Amino acid sequence: MGCVKKLYIDGFKRFNHFEIEFNERLSILVGENEAGKSTILEAIMVVLNQQYWNADKSVLQDLFNLENIKCFQDSPCIANLPRIIIELDLELDNIPQFIDFYGPCHVNGSSTDEKYGIKFECKFDEDFSEELADSINDGKIPFEYYLLTWQTYANLPYKVAKRPIKNLFIDTSETSKSSAFNYFNRALFSNLYNNATKLKAKHTFREKLNTSFEAVELPDIDTRRRFGIDNKKVVLESVLSVYEDSIPLENKGSGMESLIKTQIALEREEGLDTILIEEPENHLCFTNLKQMLKQIIDHENDAQIILTTHSNMIASRLNLGNVIWIAEDHCLSLKSVDPQTAAFFEKADDNEFLQLLLSKKVILVEGATEYLLLPKFYEQKTGRTIENDGISIISCNGISYKRYLEIAEETCKKIAVITDNDHEQNKIDEASSFNLQSEKQHVFMGTTMDDWTWEACVYNCNKEKLDAMVQVQDGAQYLFHGKDYGQVLGKMLANKVDTAYKMIISGEDFNIPEYVEDAIEWLNE
Repeated sequence: MGCVKKLYIDGFKRFNHFEIEFNERLSILVGENEAGKSTILEAIMVVLNQQYWNADKSVLQDLFNLENIKCFQDSPCIANLPRIIIELDLELDNIPQFIDFYGPCHVNGSSTDEKYGIKFECKFDEDFSEELADSINDGKIPFEYYLLTWQTYANLPYKVAKRPIKNLFIDTSETSKSSAFNYFNRALFSNLYNNATKLKAKHTFREKLNTSFEAVELPDIDTRRRFGIDNKKVVLESVLSVYEDSIPLENKGSGMESLIKTQIALEREEGLDTILIEEPENHLCFTNLKQMLKQIIDHENDAQIILTTHSNMIASRLNLGNVIWIAEDHCLSLKSVDPQTAAFFEKADDNEFLQLLLSKKVILVEGATEYLLLPKFYEQKTGRTIENDGISIISCNGISYKRYLEIAEETCKKIAVITDNDHEQNKIDEASSFNLQSEKQHVFMGTTMDDWTWEACVYNCNKEKLDAMVQVQDGAQYLFHGKDYGQVLGKMLANKVDTAYKMIISGEDFNIPEYVEDAIEWLNE
C-alpha cells in the first residue's frame, strides 16, 4: 500500500511557497478559515487525478497565487508571468510497476535526491514569447497560452489511468448534492476496478444501451432518418449511482452523506491507498459523528486518511499527535505531543484544544467565574475588548493548564495562565521560576496567602463595593469547605458564578487584582 508522503506547492492559490509532510496513516489538518486546508487537499487532487486537465484555461486566474499576479502587474514581462508547481512525494513499494515514478526530476529537496513522485507544472508556453511579448509587457496574462503538464520524477508523462495511489475525495462541504455524489460515484468506480473490468463494463453498457433503444421501436423520422443514442453523451460514469438497501445514496438525508461515503471508502476489501475528507463533521449529529470516528479508528491502518476539520471532538478523539496545524505559509505537526497528554484529551471531550491552537493570544483560567469577569476587567484596563485584540479566554474546566501549555509549546503563542495559589507558597515559587524560563507562556496568581483564590483576590481589593452588593443574613455563617472566611467572601465562594454575574450587570467598575493587571499588561507587551 502506497501513501502520500510530502506535498510541495509553489504559486498555487494562497500558497506562494509551502510544503507539508503527512503522517503515514492519519493526518488531521486544522487551521483558521482561509488558512489553506482545502487548498492542500485540492493540490493533491490536481497532481494525482489530473484535475483541470481539460478545463478551460480561464480557470487559471483563480488558481494563480495573488502575490505572483501582483508581482507581474508591478513589473510586467515574460520572466514575471505567474506559474504553478505542485509536487507530490510518494511512498511506493520498490517494484517494477512503479519504477517510472522514481527519479531526480523535482524541485523540492536536493537535485540529486532520487525518490518516487509526480510533478504538476502550469507555465506560459514560451513558443509564443515573441508573438505575445507586446501584450505581456502591457500587463496582460495570456491564460490561453499556458501549458499544464504532469510528469513523474523519472521525467516521464504521467497518465491518470496508471495512478500509483488509489484515492478518493469525500467533500461534505459541497453545496450541490448532485455534483458531490456524481464525483463520488465516478471516483469510486474509477478506483474500485482495474482497467480491464472498467473497459468491459463500459463496452457492455454501450451495446445494451443501443439494443434497449432499438427495442423501444420508435418510428423512423422519414425514409432516411431515425433517432439513435449519442454515446458521447451517455457514458456509464455519468449515470452511475450507489444504492444502499434499494435506495440511492443521494436520496439519503444530508446528515448521513458523509457517514455513508466514509463507510464505503473504508470498508472496501481491496482497500484505497489514500482517502481525503473535507470537514467530515458537516451535517452530522453528535451520535453519528461518534460513529464515523469509530469507523476511522477501526480502519486507521487500512488506508492513509488526510482530513480537514473545525471539530474539537475529531481532533481530540483521533489523537492530537496526528494533528497538523496550518498557519499562513507554514505548518506545525503535533506528533511530538506526549502520548499521555494526547490520550487525556482523547478521553476529555469537554476541552478547547482547537480554540487554543487557532487563537493569536490566550488567557487560560480555571473556571467559569474568571471566564465571566475577565472580559470586563480587560476592557476596563485597556479600553478595548478582548475580541478586538484577538485574545481568547479558555476555561480549563478541571483540566490541568499544564496539559494545554504542552500542546502550545511549539506554537510561539503568548499564553497567560491565571490561576490560584491555594495557600501554597511552593505554587508561587514554581510560577516565578517558570516565568523566568518561559518567554511566551507566563503563569499569574496572587502572591500572598490572603490572595489564595480568585474570589478572595477580587474581594480583598473591592471590600466596600462587594459588602454592599452581596446580601447576607445577620448572624448567618457562610462556610466554604468547612472554613469561615467571613460572611461576604464566604457567600461569594459558595456562589461564584452568581456573584460574578451580579458584578457584570451592576455597570460599576471594580478594582482589578494586581496579578490580573500584570497578566493583561504582559499579553499586550
